[in-house]
Amino acid sequence: MRKLTLIVIGIAVVVFVYGLFADRSTPYTDQSAVQSSVIMIAPDVSGRVTHIAVRDNQLVRAGDVLFTIDNERYEIAVEAAQAQLSNAGQSVGASTASVVAAEARLAASQATLVNARAQSERVFELVRRGVSSPSRGDDSRASVRNAAADVARSQAELEQARQSLGPSGADNPQIRQAQAALSSARRDLADTVVRAPSNGRVTNLQLAPGRFAAGGQAVMTFVENDAVWVEAEFRENSLEHIKVGDPVGIVLDVRPGRVYPGKVDSVGWGIDNRDVDPQTGLPHVTNDSGWVRDPQRFVVRIRLDPEKRPSDIRVGSQASVIVYTGLNGLTDLLGRVWIRIVSWLSYLN
Repeated sequence: MRKLTLIVIGIAVVVFVYGLFADRSTPYTDQSAVQSSVIMIAPDVSGRVTHIAVRDNQLVRAGDVLFTIDNERYEIAVEAAQAQLSNAGQSVGASTASVVAAEARLAASQATLVNARAQSERVFELVRRGVSSPSRGDDSRASVRNAAADVARSQAELEQARQSLGPSGADNPQIRQAQAALSSARRDLADTVVRAPSNGRVTNLQLAPGRFAAGGQAVMTFVENDAVWVEAEFRENSLEHIKVGDPVGIVLDVRPGRVYPGKVDSVGWGIDNRDVDPQTGLPHVTNDSGWVRDPQRFVVRIRLDPEKRPSDIRVGSQASVIVYTGLNGLTDLLGRVWIRIVSWLSYLN
């Protein structure tokens, strides 16, 4: 009897020592869950929902229609923007005509100035010869000054017309503003059809036709199907040898009897372990009088092999994870045996 007792104690000691060593070289945890990107679908425009194109928990592909919003007023906005663009074109056309007219007036005033200068030269010559009176010379000088003033005024009018017109063609500010308004109206019209951002499933669907959907406010929950990972909570003293890229064995409760491969994607760098009173902002300290305190846990993100993971894996599904750090071949081997046993035991969960 004493011999049997010693054997049992010896086995217990061996298992205990192995557990301490294996927990650092081949860490294991059953506090794990499947996670995915959860997207709150919100329309960019506001309006009454006219049609729901999906069912609850339906699998959809990127770009599939989820629901539509009444687009009547957005179609009207597009028509109004098109009319504004036409008006801008007509306005630019009128401004162009003003520029042409100003250019013609400038050319005429310049021709008048040239003629006035030529006439004055002849009059000045006659005055020098004494054939004409000095008063005619004064009249010629006045005519030249008036013609020069007309040229300056025509140049100012032309510059003003050009400033009003602005750049020509598509660079004209009026045209660009009208085109931007039309593009915005067309974008709003297109946004009345809300589409899936990626492959995934709509879950907890409560949206119904007739409900008013406000722009920017979530009305539907969408779970991505491609971006799936496992968040495993390991004890702090098990993290020392875990490295990014380490191979991982994963047991999913949704698929008992199977072990899925994965790799360590990242190791959590911090957690919030202090409660704060929302009224006072002061920390709330819990008195733990236990002899051995509870171990702190950190999240390790595990990347599933996309070619081997189950397609119907659900967010929140429980999992068990073991990491093969390569520190000890024996513990890695025994860890593979253990995770296989866990997969069989998951039939009982």
